[in-house]
Amino acid sequence: MTEKRRDAEGVIREWLADSAPNRAPASLKEALDSTTSQPPGRATPWPGSGGHRLLFAGRVAAAAAILAIAVSGVYLYGNGRGTSPGQGTGGPSTSPVSKASATGTASPSASTASPRPLSTIVQLPGSSWRLVSGAFPQMVSPAWAPFQPTVFELTGGASVGFVAFVPSAAVMASHRPGNAILAAFTTAGPTAPTSWETRVYQSSDGVQWAERSALPSDTATVTAVAESGGSIVAVGWTGETPTERATMWTTTDLETWRSAEPPIPAQSDTYSEVSGVAAGPSGLLAWGNAGTTSMFWSSRDGVAWTSLAWSGLPAEAPVEELFGVSDGWAIMGYLSDRAAIWHSSDGARWTRIWTGPGMSGQEGYGLGPIFKTPAGGYISFGTLGATGNPPGAPNDMLVSTSQDLLHWTISDLVHRPGWMYSFAAGPGGFVGAGQQVTGDNYGEAQYGSLGVWTSQDGRSWEAVANIPSVNSIEVLSVVGDGAHVVIAAVDQKGNLQLLVGSGLK
Repeated sequence: MTEKRRDAEGVIREWLADSAPNRAPASLKEALDSTTSQPPGRATPWPGSGGHRLLFAGRVAAAAAILAIAVSGVYLYGNGRGTSPGQGTGGPSTSPVSKASATGTASPSASTASPRPLSTIVQLPGSSWRLVSGAFPQMVSPAWAPFQPTVFELTGGASVGFVAFVPSAAVMASHRPGNAILAAFTTAGPTAPTSWETRVYQSSDGVQWAERSALPSDTATVTAVAESGGSIVAVGWTGETPTERATMWTTTDLETWRSAEPPIPAQSDTYSEVSGVAAGPSGLLAWGNAGTTSMFWSSRDGVAWTSLAWSGLPAEAPVEELFGVSDGWAIMGYLSDRAAIWHSSDGARWTRIWTGPGMSGQEGYGLGPIFKTPAGGYISFGTLGATGNPPGAPNDMLVSTSQDLLHWTISDLVHRPGWMYSFAAGPGGFVGAGQQVTGDNYGEAQYGSLGVWTSQDGRSWEAVANIPSVNSIEVLSVVGDGAHVVIAAVDQKGNLQLLVGSGLK
């Protein structure tokens, strides 16, 4: 008897269900509808395509070289994924300055009835590194949405160590008394969450984690964290595309949180989100989008936020990294064909103070994540790419140095030992993490096996040996608090793995 031929959509749907049951849409039509029905500038990036967790179409008017780098997977540095030295990470608006009002919503401390994950800690032979599995519940997110950095360092004031924001299915024993919340799932085809809670965990060493609370907002997504004046501020949004709302959460103890929505223009009421935040000498500065309009917000306490009418930047603020400096804030971003640095003392009036080299033949240059060096000054791990994409170009890392964060000199061109997506400063040097791929196969790199490399000077890199094979993994963040480095990686099912080191070896 002849076997009935299955339709192509059914075959692919089965493959998606096996590969990524929590991330796959119910049908190809749903996937296409999801990606083609976004408002202008809302295309969802492919997970792992670079350090940026969110890249809006048209945010950076990149020239051909930069676009080629981004498409080929060479554009690997991130916004918010490397630790910036400043605790962070439309044309000029003519709307009047307005203030946000905090909701005052508080999140009680963690319920003792909440299930506690059982973690497994594996010491890598002959190394200071440990692989931590099961410290957090399985992560969830809407179908095809990328996971966010998840783990952040705490290095300001009395706070030390790390904090993690883990979106997970809500349980009957909710952190919010009186609310019995169950995650809602679609019923046809592979499941995808439509509701979740974001649980907050804290660790002093990156290995042992304690659940402290849950954010007071369901469907909360955290993109960046900063500390100022004794407060810890997390920023991001609540809800799902295309109706998500920009949100900030503030706490002094990681147990009780206050949430606030920053002011946005009335005409941008379809969606808004906060992409980054940094502490400066006069408080906090955050940036994001309301509709297709770039936004900046300032706050002294992390609770009340004021929108800023900004000037001095391109029409769509090209923010790759926002960080605090001694007299204000700085932005590392891009013009049409080259990197640039802007400075502001108040977060509103920006001045371009450094412009990187433009194209040289077919080669384009870029800055990357920025870190303090042990000898003083700063170092950036950027990229060199070419429009022709010659062999080896995707593996070239451009090392630049600066004494003041504001002016940069190209120092070295280093062959990249693997696909290094994120970096951190660690005890005695630097750590990079990504996938163990030596060729130019971007698809292989995206879901390869976890790779970690260390360097004393940022130029000569050694692979961390004896890492257990962790395939189909995506690096979310690499963060350090001065004593430890934590690498957070997730598989396609939302299971988090942490690799934690207290030294370079």
